[in-house]
Amino acid sequence: MSKKETRRAIREAFPKAKTPPPKRDRYGGRQRSNSTRARSAMARPQARPASIKRAAIWGIVMAVLYFAMIQFAWKSGVNMLGNLIISVAAFIIFSLVIYAVDHFKYQRYLRKKGQL
Repeated sequence: MSKKETRRAIREAFPKAKTPPPKRDRYGGRQRSNSTRARSAMARPQARPASIKRAAIWGIVMAVLYFAMIQFAWKSGVNMLGNLIISVAAFIIFSLVIYAVDHFKYQRYLRKKGQL
């Protein structure tokens, strides 16, 4: 018996179950199973309450990047102390804006969940 005949005999002896065609949603895309939906919802990060510490860390990162940009890229002619003062002001503004955005996002998250 040749290799081809052996494989054919095995396929005929142990036929594979036919899989149904994938389900489609109303727009023609593949429908995900419930376990896939649950897994993707679990992997999605939950909204966290606004934190001054997190806002300050982001403010520091942005202020350092801003300082590096105005000190080395712009060449505005202002001395280093002036750029440092502008960066400290930017830190305060960035921190306040980031805290406000985090607070808004968390309040919106609570409203959607019906806990507010």
